[in-house]
Amino acid sequence: MLNEDQCGFCRMTISDARFGGEAMLPTGRVRKFDSVECMVGWARATPTNDRGTLYVIDLQHPGAFVPAASAGFLKGAVLKSPMGQAIAGFADTARAEEQRTMLGGRVMTWQQLLADSVRAATP
Repeated sequence: MLNEDQCGFCRMTISDARFGGEAMLPTGRVRKFDSVECMVGWARATPTNDRGTLYVIDLQHPGAFVPAASAGFLKGAVLKSPMGQAIAGFADTARAEEQRTMLGGRVMTWQQLLADSVRAATP
């Protein structure tokens, strides 16, 4: 819940409905994140089998979640994400590409973000 829940990685209060994500863990628990970069940091530190299903917020539909595996991302966009890495999620790479001309940045997939040098917050 906005302005109540804390990020499951950096512990900041989640306050911007345009950014972030959730992990539906195999145990049934939900881990919430205030930014894509925090979710990337958590995913890198968590064994694949323990991650469950990951979702990110679609910037074009604040508060709406899409599967991270099929989402598109803009890295380096003019938007300021909560952790300052300027990463925004979209429903898919085609939507991210459509917004790139307006917002700047580089279109990436979830797998590319995990492999990239995205700097995440320190937990």
